[in-house]
Amino acid sequence: MRAPVLSFAFSQAEYRRRREATLALAADVDADRVLAFGENRSGAAVTYLTGWPVTRLAVCALTASDCSLFVGFHNHVSCARRVAIDAEVRDADDTMIAALVPRTGRVATLGTVPPAVAAAAQEAGVELIRIDAPHARLRTVKSDEEAQALRLGAVASDAGARALIDACVPGATDWDLLAAARDAYTRVGARDHICYIGVTDMTAPDRDVPAQVPEGRTLAHGSVITFELSASVAAEYPGQVLRTVTIGDPTDEFARLHDVAMRARAAIRSEIRAGVDAQSLVRAAGVIDEAGYQTTDDLFHGLGMGYLEPIGSMPSRVPASTPAGTLSAGMALVVQPNVTTADHAAGVQTGEMLLVTDEGFEDIHAIPEGLVTV
Repeated sequence: MRAPVLSFAFSQAEYRRRREATLALAADVDADRVLAFGENRSGAAVTYLTGWPVTRLAVCALTASDCSLFVGFHNHVSCARRVAIDAEVRDADDTMIAALVPRTGRVATLGTVPPAVAAAAQEAGVELIRIDAPHARLRTVKSDEEAQALRLGAVASDAGARALIDACVPGATDWDLLAAARDAYTRVGARDHICYIGVTDMTAPDRDVPAQVPEGRTLAHGSVITFELSASVAAEYPGQVLRTVTIGDPTDEFARLHDVAMRARAAIRSEIRAGVDAQSLVRAAGVIDEAGYQTTDDLFHGLGMGYLEPIGSMPSRVPASTPAGTLSAGMALVVQPNVTTADHAAGVQTGEMLLVTDEGFEDIHAIPEGLVTV
């Protein structure tokens, strides 16, 4: 029997909460209108305010009395009208700019403002004020509904990860691994977020992190595969799982790399609970430096409606990411110590998303931890 397809829909009350909080940020800069911009599958603020997963151009115009969503191309409009919540969906046509820019005043913006909108605002004497930073902080702590959406994203991501691992056989390519993962999470009702895959030879490695695009690499006995996979049931609310797979027993070097990564993961996780200084998570990963290793990826980061604070890397990495503030209950945090050799020729990945609680954290992934050997 086929497994049930996962689904999730946010309530109208959840969208009211988001819009009221966003308008409050606008009021802080003496604006009573918010324009959120997105294009080409990018623009989390548009999705946050309307539920529409940005395809091509998308602009949300929000006031206390109205929420309008302008969508291009015209053939995307009918779907947007079915998906967007409590928003008037309109074509992003020649009349859009006049509808977006008032005659006077101040407008708060989210995302990259198109040049034509910026020019129209300047001509009208309207001041555009970015509120991206406070809005990102607003999105770091998840509501109960957002947490549930992330849990489903974790279920879907685990399905993709298991399928990717099962596909790790000699003769397969990184394209085959990507296809297996996508097939698995799509069949359970999820959509793409990211699926990065790295393939190299353990005895002559030439990369330390997964690649963002497949490169046609073929697996063989002695291959090591690293991956970072996120799928979401609700747009912009993915899980995230990172693992390392070896075909055959790991070499001594890769066994050591992964052992250090697991110790760093455990040390970081042991610090996590509401009220903890985020920089203490970085200090907990000191085992990496002590072992004489390096990192390329961040140690941890927030996720869910954007790549969010706190973002922390090893201080030895250039550029370094220094996290600010303290952890709060409701944060979604991906702990992902990527440990590499000093020359960055070899590296491993391990980790997953969790939800911060007052007492510690909730593991939302069910896939087994640790190095996978096939």
